Amino acid sequence: MQLELLLGAIEHSLSDETICAIRSLDGWGEAPLHRLVERGPQQHGASDIGFRLDARVGTVVLSVDAGDLATLWTRRALLLSWLRPTAADKILRFTLDDGTVRCFEGHSAGQMTLPLEARRALAWEVGVQFVCADPTCYDPEAQTLTFRLGGSAGTGFTVPTYVPTGMGASVIAGAQAVAYAGTWRTHPTIRITGPITDCVITNESTGETIDFTGVTIDAGERRDIDLRYGHKTVLDGAEVNCIAEVTPQSDLATFHIADDQEVEDGINTIRVTGTDADAATRIDMTWFVRYTGI
Repeated sequence: MQLELLLGAIEHSLSDETICAIRSLDGWGEAPLHRLVERGPQQHGASDIGFRLDARVGTVVLSVDAGDLATLWTRRALLLSWLRPTAADKILRFTLDDGTVRCFEGHSAGQMTLPLEARRALAWEVGVQFVCADPTCYDPEAQTLTFRLGGSAGTGFTVPTYVPTGMGASVIAGAQAVAYAGTWRTHPTIRITGPITDCVITNESTGETIDFTGVTIDAGERRDIDLRYGHKTVLDGAEVNCIAEVTPQSDLATFHIADDQEVEDGINTIRVTGTDADAATRIDMTWFVRYTGI
C-alpha cells in the first residue's frame, strides 16, 4: 500500500522509505457515528430515529529512518514541515494493493511532540493523528455528466447516449441514468453555460430539483452551483451571488446523488430541461464517488 500527503499541487510520499515508511494504520475503516434516539414520557426503551456520522480521527504511525544522525534529524524536520498547521485541508491519498485510490481530507491534530525516547538508534517512530471533519473518503477521479444540444435543427427527439443529447432546434430535454457505486451520498457541482432559459435539473430518483424557471442565462454567461455541505452557492462567471435566481422550491440544501441504500441499485436518473439553447449551451454535473471508509 502507498500513502501520499498532498499539499496543494505538491505530493509527498509517506510510505516509499525515502523519508519515512508506514508502521501501522488505525481509524480508517468504517466512519464513526452516533445514533439518534427519542423517548416518550411513558415509553420503555427508546425509538431509534436515525444516525449522524461524526468527525474521524485516524492514526498513521511512521518510521523515519536514516544512515546517520544528521540525516535523521533532517528528515525529522522535513516531516514536521509537511505536517505543520495550515488553513487549508491536507489530503491523505491511500493507494491500496489492488490499485484502489481513496482520499481523506483533514488536519493533523497538532500533537507531534516527537519525544526523544521514541528514537531507536537511527530511526524515529512518529505517531500522527489526522482529524477529518468529513469522515468519508472519495475516489479522486472526478465523474462528469454533460447535457447539450446536438444534431441538426428541428429533429426534436432525444438520443439515449452516455451524454444525453436533446436534438430540438433550441430545447434541451434529456435524462441519463447514473450508476453510482459509492457507499455514501455525494453532492455535485454543476456548471450551466448559456444561452438557456428556464433550466431545470432534476434527480428523478430522489425527487430533488435545481430550478431556474423564469431566468435566462445569456450566451457567454454561466452559473456555477456548488452543492457541497458548507458551500451551497450559486455564482456567475464574475463570482457574483445569484442564489436568488433559484426558485424557493429548489433543493439547494439537499440535492445529491444517492447510494444504493437510498435508491435501488444506486441508479440516479438525472434529467435536464431548458429552452432557447444553442450549440454553445451545456450543463456539466461533476462529482466524486464517496465511501464510508477503506
